[in-house]
Order: sequence, then C-alpha cells, then structure tokens
Amino acid sequence: MYLYVIYRILEDWPNTYCFTKAIAENLVLINGIHLPISVFRPSIIGCTKSEPGPGWLENMNGPSGIVAGVMTGFLRTVPIVKNKITDIVPADYTVNALISVMWDTVNRYQNSNLINQEPKVYNYVSSVESPLLWGRYIEEMNGHYHEAPPLQSIWYIFYVFYTNLWIGKMLRFVLHRIPAALMDFWLTVCGKSPKILKMYVKTECMMDLLYEFTTRQWKFDNSNTRELWSLLSQDDRNVFWYSLEEFDWTSYIKIYFYGIRKHVLHEELSNVTKATEKNRKLFWMHQLCISLIIYVAFQACWTFVSYIHID
Repeated sequence: MYLYVIYRILEDWPNTYCFTKAIAENLVLINGIHLPISVFRPSIIGCTKSEPGPGWLENMNGPSGIVAGVMTGFLRTVPIVKNKITDIVPADYTVNALISVMWDTVNRYQNSNLINQEPKVYNYVSSVESPLLWGRYIEEMNGHYHEAPPLQSIWYIFYVFYTNLWIGKMLRFVLHRIPAALMDFWLTVCGKSPKILKMYVKTECMMDLLYEFTTRQWKFDNSNTRELWSLLSQDDRNVFWYSLEEFDWTSYIKIYFYGIRKHVLHEELSNVTKATEKNRKLFWMHQLCISLIIYVAFQACWTFVSYIHID
C-alpha cells in the first residue's frame, strides 16, 4: 500500500529525489520571485579533481557506489547502457560554479531592477562540452582495477550489464542471491549471523533508484552557465575554475578510481602488492567456478540428450 501511494504521487517522475527537487524549485518560483535568487542545477557530482585533494569524496552515491561494488566483486550485474552519456561533474568544479553563480546573482540584482522576475537557472553539466559515455567510464575504471585491485575484494571483478528489468531480475537471482544464500548458510554453520542477503537487498534497492540515470540520457541547456564563465576575469577563472571544455576524462577517471580506493574503501597504495597477490588467487578461483558451471551444464545437457535418445 505504501509503495502504491508513492507511485501514484510520483506518476512520471523517476524517484522521490527528482520529485522533491521539482517541488522546491516550484515553491521558489511561486513565493520567492521578489528575492535575489538563482537556481543552480548540477548533474551527477563525482570526486574532486584537485581541491582539497585529488579524488576526495565521502559517500557511495551514484557512480562511486557502482564502481566500489564492482571493484570489490560484490556487484556482478548492473543496469547500464554503455553508449549513453554519464553526466558527471567534479565536486570542486561544482563548488566553484556555485560560488560564481552567487557572485553573478548579487551583481545582477544590485545593478538592475529584477524584482518579480523568474529566477535564472544555471544547469551545470558535462554532457554539452565534454560528454563521457558509461562504456568509457567503466572500461577505464576496469583498467585501473588491474593496476591496483582493492585488498578487501570478496571476488574477482566480473559484471554483466542489463537494461531489461526481467533479465535483470534473473541475473540478480543467479549472480547475487544464490551466492549470497550460500554465504549466509556458511555463516550460519559457523555460528555467525547471516547478513549477505540483506546487504544485497539494500544494494539492489539503491541500484533501482539509479536505473533511470544509468540507462537513459538527457539534453541540457547550459547557456547561462557558459555565459557566466565568459563574464569572469582571468584571475577569477584561475581561482574558481569550473569550465569543462576539453576536460581530461582519462586523468580524472584515474583520480576517481584511486579516490574511491582511498576514501570509500579506506585502502592505501602501500597494500597494492598484497592486493595483487590476493586478486590473482581470486582470478583462478573465478576461473575454476566457471569451469565447474560449464561442466555441470554440459553433463546435464548430455544426460537430457541421452534420455531422449533412449526413449
């Protein structure tokens, strides 16, 4: 009943996050047009590029959570369309853009009569000037994984992408739920509390919230943000740099990977040798499991064919 009411309220909105943001903007539009207000809309905020340090982040929201789950071997199937754009912007660039918007808002309202006009909207996105595809993001992250795999990995990196929800349910059952049930059974035998299945249920709920953003893409108008950039002096640009024109995604994705490794997984580079040795063992365990699955499937097919032939 609770979920039914939520879906009735949301209608065409993908989730409550987008819906409540729209409500807030609508309240500002109706009740705040007499105030010096601007609307700042960043897209998916990633780690920092340089300030306060390269790769800084403090949560597992969005792409950070996906990468952390995949690189530790926890997530094995993810809803992603590789040829869709992932609209990521660095956190420090986002802060600089927001500070610039505040400066511009004050200047505009001090120097002109803008009372009772709609607030100016600044979309801060990367897709207009430097689009990044999900496929490139995942592949380059995967390359850095082999350079410095995390020590706390529970399995060798392995993932299958899907877009169809029914296929996703089947993949989750095979790649998540069955291994989780086996692990929980082992924990119970060892006298410990089972927890893996609960972890997967929670994680898959988070992935469902991201579905709309990892399987679709949008076109944004960031003309106000680009116009603001042209108003900044060279000194201001050097201090509050936020332009994403010709952005170096290769170096940023590397920074992003090691940022997740350090700030989310809390691992230092000093353990790379030990982590690589563990990852090699996980690789051979992974290959052994695949071989066993293929062997069992072959035997089952052979038994079935033999049974039909005898009949």
